[in-house]
Amino acid sequence: MIEEIIKLSAVAITATILIDVLLQYNRTYAIIASVSICAAMLLYLLRIIEPLMQYLQELVALASSDDFGCIIKAVGIAILAQSAADICADSGQRALAGRVILAGRAAIVLVSLPLFKKLVLIVGALLGYS
Repeated sequence: MIEEIIKLSAVAITATILIDVLLQYNRTYAIIASVSICAAMLLYLLRIIEPLMQYLQELVALASSDDFGCIIKAVGIAILAQSAADICADSGQRALAGRVILAGRAAIVLVSLPLFKKLVLIVGALLGYS
């Protein structure tokens, strides 16, 4: 696992240097290269975290799949929104990056509503309101 992170870091540093050089000549190509490299690194990361995904599947078998599914969706939304916002910010679109983060937060709240409902019901039952 450590070796994989070292490889990923080396690719990121090399890509940063190459994108900075490309940025001096053509900003559009630098942005396209940056987005492409980020996408490739995310795909590589998915391969690295495969053992984690297997462990999470075991946890789903133990817990309620609906509750755990909400958590997994929220984490996925957070990762995607942050990645998209970082790309927007690197491209000079800070306002757009902020809206992507806001949309991601709203989506996380929306996905988490079933958990909040269960929490309110549990607290209500403990306090004797049900």
